[in-house]
Amino acid sequence: DHTDEKLIALLGDSDEKPRERLVNRCDGWDETVLSRLRKRLSCYVHQVVVNDELAAKNIQHSKRQRSAQERFRSEAELRSVFTVFLMPLITAKLSGNDEEDIRVLRLLNDIVLICTTELTKYNGHLRQFIVDDKGVVLIANFGLRGSAFPNMVEERALPFVSTVQKKIKTELNTDCQTGATYGKAYCGVVGGVARHEYAVLGPSVNLAARLMSNPNNSGILVDDAVRMKAGNRPFRALAPVKAKGYVDLVPIFEPLKSVERSRWGKNHDSFVGRENESAVIFKVAEEILEYGGSARLMLINGDSGSGKSALVFHSLHQIRQSCRKRGKRYIVSRNASNEGDTLVPFSIARP
Repeated sequence: DHTDEKLIALLGDSDEKPRERLVNRCDGWDETVLSRLRKRLSCYVHQVVVNDELAAKNIQHSKRQRSAQERFRSEAELRSVFTVFLMPLITAKLSGNDEEDIRVLRLLNDIVLICTTELTKYNGHLRQFIVDDKGVVLIANFGLRGSAFPNMVEERALPFVSTVQKKIKTELNTDCQTGATYGKAYCGVVGGVARHEYAVLGPSVNLAARLMSNPNNSGILVDDAVRMKAGNRPFRALAPVKAKGYVDLVPIFEPLKSVERSRWGKNHDSFVGRENESAVIFKVAEEILEYGGSARLMLINGDSGSGKSALVFHSLHQIRQSCRKRGKRYIVSRNASNEGDTLVPFSIARP
C-alpha cells in the first residue's frame, strides 16, 4: 500500500543525513503512518547488539552443554551390578476390541506394579519396561550407585527374582522367563545432551538377555557369578552357552525349587538304569565289608545332568541296606563341591 511505499522511501538510500531525511519527508504524513513508522523503528536493533546477544546466548548454551557433558562423564562408572531380564509369557498386542485391550493393559499395569513394589522392598532399580512386537521385557538392576549392600545377591537380588516370579504366577496366572547375571558393567548416560538415557552396558547384561530367551529356560537361569554369591542355595548345572563378550562357553545354572531341594541327596525309589555302574560300586563295598582292608577311592565322570549324583545316592542306599543286614556299623561322609573348587588342590577331600 501507499504507507509501505512511504516507509520504504523514507528508509531508502539517500545522500541526506538521517535527521534531515526524517524532517523533510515526514511533513504531511498522517497519524497512522507515523505510528507504523514508530513501530518499525522500535523493532530495529543495531547489528552489533544483535551479534553480542547471539554470542552471549551461544556462550551460555555452550556452558550448559559443557557442564551437562561433564556431569554425565563424572557420573559414568564401571560397577559390579546384578542384572535381571524378566519376560512375562504374554501377548501384549492391542486388537481393537475394547474389552480385550483393557484386559491386556490391566495385566501390564499389574506386572509393573508387582515388580516396582518388590524392587522398592529389596532396594533395586527398574531400568526399562519394554513392550513391542517381540513381547514384554522388564530390566532391573541391583548395586547401582547408592544402592549397594553387603550380601546383595544372596539377600536381595535373588529373593526379588523368586518373589516376582511367584507373585506373577499366583496372582496373574502368568508364567515368566528370567535371566540374571552379576558382573562389571558401564553405568551412566548414553546419548546427547538434549536426548539421552541412563544405561547399564556390558557382557554380563547381554548374557542376562541371552539367558532369559534360552529355550531351556523353565523359569530362572543364572550365571556362575550369581551362583558363587548365592550362599547355600542349590543349583542345577545346565549345558553351557556361547555368549557375546565371552571367549569360552559360559556355564549356566537353574535354581532348585524347594521340593527339589528336599529331595536332593535322597534315594529315589523310581531310579532305573545304570545297573552296571551300580553293581561295580556295590561290589567294592561288599569286598570291604567281607574282608576289611583299606579304604577305596572311586571316580565317577559324566556330563552335567547325566545322573552322577543319583547313581551315588542309589548305590549308598544299597550299601546301607547291606550293612544293616550284616550288623555292620558304617559312616558315610559327603562333600559337594563346585566348579570354583577346581582351583583348590584336593578340595573334594577337605573337611
